[in-house]
Amino acid sequence: ETYTRHGLEQYISDCIILLDNRVSQQIAIRRVRVVKYRGSKHGTNEYPFVIDKNGLSVIPITSAGLDQPGTPEKVSTGIASLDKMFRGGKPGYTRGSTVLASGTAGTGKTSLAAAFAVASCKRGEHCLFLSYEESAGQLIQNMSSIGIHFEPWIKKGLLKIVSTRPSFVGLEMHLLDLYKLIAEFKPKAVVIDPLTSLIGEGDQREIRSMITRMIDLLKSNGITSFFTSLVSSAAQNDTSGEIGVSSLIDTWIVVRELEEDVSKKRIRGLFIVKSRGTGHDSDVHKLILSDDGINLIPMDGKSMEIANKEKKVGKNVSEGQKLAKKDKGE
Repeated sequence: ETYTRHGLEQYISDCIILLDNRVSQQIAIRRVRVVKYRGSKHGTNEYPFVIDKNGLSVIPITSAGLDQPGTPEKVSTGIASLDKMFRGGKPGYTRGSTVLASGTAGTGKTSLAAAFAVASCKRGEHCLFLSYEESAGQLIQNMSSIGIHFEPWIKKGLLKIVSTRPSFVGLEMHLLDLYKLIAEFKPKAVVIDPLTSLIGEGDQREIRSMITRMIDLLKSNGITSFFTSLVSSAAQNDTSGEIGVSSLIDTWIVVRELEEDVSKKRIRGLFIVKSRGTGHDSDVHKLILSDDGINLIPMDGKSMEIANKEKKVGKNVSEGQKLAKKDKGE
């Protein structure tokens, strides 16, 4: 492979740095790679880089690994009734862990994330809120309707909301931006709402790789992260993980719509699929969003029977879809 115009320079040079600017799906990404460096050990991977007001930034995003220390410390979910669903000395999420709230549209995922963000600010910690579908103003207005107020914490400098469209830049640029925001703002909690907005920005392997590196980055900095995931109505009870990252998540909460047997009213239900290292209540609870905030109450026997029936139906739908894809050779 020739890296120079005449093909000779690469043999007499001690160090070769290859710069590349490629366009994929109308998005340009600059990359740099050290081809050779005589007498010195160096990384051989490609790294994205950006040129902005701060100069040129190159981040070795593949260097993160599984070397994060464990901790027994817990942090509040921001919802007293949800805290009680976690057992232990001090209930809540494990500090530095990853939390995922998945469900269909309108089930309250962003509300759960907002409650966690405000709880972090109340502890005097910086919280970074990345919104991929709502502007900062719209998010502030919507959350105030359920008694969650962002303005005081933004004014105190404890909460930072960054709103952007995922399609504006590539996957690697999102990761680079996150690196910079963490370095500048130094948050102890990060919310990404929703994580599924990144799905359309690359193939499945690239998406999983990017999310894995993102989680490694957050954990290596001791940051407690809260992700939301939008799932289709047919897959709302499928706990296999629609975006393929469920195995990377420490605490997984599912919110879904249920129908009461007598009144036929649609209600929200919440249950905890898993929480590594923490005992938890796995029963379905009714999720109530009101002017006074968020509350969870246990469901009665009949409601639980309906919830379990819908869960079984949802599982059968998911299994049927998988079999159909298998028959088609997908």
